[in-house]
Amino acid sequence: MLYVTPKQMQQLERLTDARSISYAEMMERAGAALACEILKFVPDAQHVLFLAGTGNNGGDCYVAAKYLHRKGVHASVCAPLGAPKTEISRAAAAQAAAEGAELLSAEKLPEADVIVDGLFGTGFHGELPEAVRPFLERREGRTHIAVDIPSGGNGGTGAVSEGAFRADLTVTFGYAKLGMTQYPLREYCGQIVTADIGIVPASDLDSPVAVLLELNEVQNQLPRRRPDAHKNRSGHLLTVAGSVRMRGACVLAVTAAMRSGVGLQTAAAPESALQAICVRTPEVMCLPLQTDAEGFLLDLPNRDLLKRYMAGKQALLIGCGMGVTEETRNLTKFLLSESDCPVIVDADGLNCLTGCIECLPEGRTVLTPHPGEAARLLGMDIAAVQADRPSAALRLAEKTGAVVVLKGAGTIVTDGKHMAVCTLGNAGMARAGSGDVLAGITAALAAQGMPLFEAACAAVTLHAAAGDTAAARLPHAYMLPQDLIAALAEVLPESE
Repeated sequence: MLYVTPKQMQQLERLTDARSISYAEMMERAGAALACEILKFVPDAQHVLFLAGTGNNGGDCYVAAKYLHRKGVHASVCAPLGAPKTEISRAAAAQAAAEGAELLSAEKLPEADVIVDGLFGTGFHGELPEAVRPFLERREGRTHIAVDIPSGGNGGTGAVSEGAFRADLTVTFGYAKLGMTQYPLREYCGQIVTADIGIVPASDLDSPVAVLLELNEVQNQLPRRRPDAHKNRSGHLLTVAGSVRMRGACVLAVTAAMRSGVGLQTAAAPESALQAICVRTPEVMCLPLQTDAEGFLLDLPNRDLLKRYMAGKQALLIGCGMGVTEETRNLTKFLLSESDCPVIVDADGLNCLTGCIECLPEGRTVLTPHPGEAARLLGMDIAAVQADRPSAALRLAEKTGAVVVLKGAGTIVTDGKHMAVCTLGNAGMARAGSGDVLAGITAALAAQGMPLFEAACAAVTLHAAAGDTAAARLPHAYMLPQDLIAALAEVLPESE
């Protein structure tokens, strides 16, 4: 499944109109599809009330009303914003009226069992006019359906205006809109159905289209163990992480990596963190590092040892629970400059890069920030990142040359040329340590030779699917990140 931005959708519609299907025919197909989906969702619908806007989104409503009337359903159309303004919408309204659909004034709305919102389309941004908000309020005992996108929702960012329409079903056309994968708009869409109206392929666009990450597809791309497998063929990962205060982050990351198939792993960490690792995951090799008096890693005293152990590794993971000090900042820069393998930078590794993002090696790095870390790296506030997560992720990827995993509900993965989005996962994963698990999975897949964008996409999907598996057994408030590691067994593919 693909997701496009409103701007991309407009471009696709222009291409479709120029090559094969006119705007008028696209509207006819959209209205027919809308009527069909309404009857599927509410098969016993008696009276359907359409709220039609002045543009082509409203035109879809007039066409759908016509088709419903032909099926014997009472179809009414109200136009709170005034008469249609486009030629094809005016023609659709005239034909609907000619065939018996009821066109109403906005003074008093009739009672109807289905309310269909077509006031504003995917190009909407900003705030809804005060005058239309009462029309969009949910009514008890009614089914609410949105045309293409709930009015008040931003199809590119996922933002919503006050008074936005809350749908039980959204029927969108051609391709789903990227903002529908992001909160809060995702909550307003209800069930989403994408209707084919003959739009040209999204591959004709000159900008990246977001791909929906799906577990079965990811499982088919993962490295498989052959019957004659050897540990050295599954990669050797070096993980530099942990501090006396945050030993658990290191434990979660290295354990998740081992459970994700890496053949060998060396954990370079403070002695106290290594002791915790040995209790939980004794399969990990340990490299004790020197720390300061507070238990954070030192830079110069550890360089020679780390340089020796970086040789021959297939991936390097930096940051989980490492802390942010002048020493860890310098150590992070050293590791990035001296390594020659794929590098996954997470948590405090990212925080150590603030102000020196240019030291990232281009083309072999994965960054896994949450919104706060992304905001620091981009020099903006968290609210600005959350207001337009797709753009923030793209901007960070373009700025660093890295694969960026912008975590959160509707996680986005992009390398600046490609984009993927994950709608799996649940609120039980909103817990300290979940990101460490994701970092370990990502590093393990990179060490096994997966290209970095594919490795990041696969890790995000496995992580979220494991979260959903755990949530099927456990209440959200009870879940812990270690439950995600346990659930990996149920989402990883079986051996050959």
